[in-house]
Amino acid sequence: MKPTEHDIAGMFDVISGRYDLLNHILSGYTDVRWRKLVARLSLDRPVKNILDVSTGTGDLAIAFRRASGTARTYGLDISMEMLKIAGRKSGELIRINGSALSLPFKDNTFDLVSCAFGIRNIYPRERGLQEFYRVTRPGGRIVILEFSMPRGVFGTIYKVYFDRILPLLGNLLSGTTAYSYLQSSVEAFPDPQTFSGMLTSAGFQNIRITSLTRGIATIYLCEK
Repeated sequence: MKPTEHDIAGMFDVISGRYDLLNHILSGYTDVRWRKLVARLSLDRPVKNILDVSTGTGDLAIAFRRASGTARTYGLDISMEMLKIAGRKSGELIRINGSALSLPFKDNTFDLVSCAFGIRNIYPRERGLQEFYRVTRPGGRIVILEFSMPRGVFGTIYKVYFDRILPLLGNLLSGTTAYSYLQSSVEAFPDPQTFSGMLTSAGFQNIRITSLTRGIATIYLCEK
């Protein structure tokens, strides 16, 4: 059974205090480099308004704000505790506690809509993508950073780490079972080709897929 929004909010409220540290440790700080790359790819042209959905503790939204210099940047998340941490990191980030399934913005508002490691927690996913499309202005962009499962020999080795070691370490360090959910949610997420088809069905075009670190994560950059 897929978790409800209430379930997701509660889980991230609980792990919020250790979320950043755990992400950095379990990824070997690769997540920091991934976000910088997302900002660089997305901000190769001027933007005025940015919405980061499932912003969590705000790392990607803050990277956008710093890289753009002047863009008005909003971070939306269903977890209030995560948003509190984002607020302590940056007073310039406009924080909104809300659902990705019903974004509290008018149509055609944002030059850029982003979502890092959050799209797999949005159910139904198609409805979330429709909301992303609705609030993106014509000619604007959506960028999604999400985990993926690598293939080949490296994929086989990585799967051992991902199935056995990562949940064990994550649960031990966080004191919860949240990282068991992480493992199962990533494995259930569509492969890049299937997910790009979902983006096309939502109305996006010119989809560019960038594989990171041998396929551990993927960037999807497309336009309305």
